[in-house]
Amino acid sequence: MFSLSQTTQKFLLSLVLATLIVLSVVSSFNTATVLVIIVLTMLFYIIMLNINGVNYGALPDTTFPNPPHLGLDGISIENRASIFI
Repeated sequence: MFSLSQTTQKFLLSLVLATLIVLSVVSSFNTATVLVIIVLTMLFYIIMLNINGVNYGALPDTTFPNPPHLGLDGISIENRASIFI
């Protein structure tokens, strides 16, 4: 038997997944169906390529620095004062 590369396996899996999803929703098979299958295949393939988090940490941390309307500890004075009212 022959083995497929991981890239080919991911592509075939995304093609099968897109085909199953589209054909389970749409009963007729026409050019629009084929275009939707192609677009979904590309999207699923991109998701499968990036599922391991190759660029993990490429984006900045969203919790530092705090937004300017919050205090140093992340809780604004107005929110603390509203507890006691």
